[in-house]
Amino acid sequence: MSKLTKIICCFLVLLAPLWAQGRRAAAQAGAAAPATPAIPDKNPFESPQDVQQGGGLFQTHCSYCHGSFGEGGRGADLTTGNYRRGGTDSELFTTVRNGIPGSEMGPVRASDEEIWKIIGFVKRLGTAERPTDTRKATGDPAAGQIVYEKKGACMSCHRIGEVGGNLGPELSDIGRRRGVTFLEESLLKPEADVPIPYRGIRVVLNSGQTVAGVRLNEDDVSIQLRDTGDNLRSFLKSNIKEIRRDQPALMPAYGSMLNKKELDDLIAYLTSLKGAR
Repeated sequence: MSKLTKIICCFLVLLAPLWAQGRRAAAQAGAAAPATPAIPDKNPFESPQDVQQGGGLFQTHCSYCHGSFGEGGRGADLTTGNYRRGGTDSELFTTVRNGIPGSEMGPVRASDEEIWKIIGFVKRLGTAERPTDTRKATGDPAAGQIVYEKKGACMSCHRIGEVGGNLGPELSDIGRRRGVTFLEESLLKPEADVPIPYRGIRVVLNSGQTVAGVRLNEDDVSIQLRDTGDNLRSFLKSNIKEIRRDQPALMPAYGSMLNKKELDDLIAYLTSLKGAR
């Protein structure tokens, strides 16, 4: 054995106890490290004040996709009380905290306490009695369905079940979520209450062409929208002269298109749509 080899062997022998001590210390530190706190089974923040604060947080973080009242839009309808990924407090917390992989719903950037308050508000949406419109529909639902499908051309933008377009909100259970007064106002003054995901946008290209629709996504270099023909369109902003957001309602006012009986019949039909429970 050479002299250099002997020196290296002696050096390793001297270091061996120190290495062993370091491994023991690391193992002890790992054993002492606090485990990730378990998600509580029950929401610790569900007092009336917490739920009220959760409502404000919901408007900030969730209403763009789920609607101001949780009625749905780009995101799921939260007023039914049915949640596809589980409805316990801990399951809802996990969904909101982590988002849903493969979907448009990403993680919510908020503290744990704020997420619990949002969940408290969401669960109230699914269990509380919704305000009741005392007005009753006076028209004929069967005649209203014909107006919906023919003269009103509502199917071109709205979907009931699997039938219809995607430019406007789904109407499968609109009669459960909305009353006569709201529906009447929506038909006569559609700009009065337009859910954010369905607000109109007009893109004016450098060529002079104008494309109207609803915005789907937008970043610094491009914008994607669904045009009025229900087609998905994407444009580079370098090819865009102007983006107009001054006409939020793409839906026409039906007061000049339908007579009173047709309007009453259409409202009666819409109020009859309760969806599957």
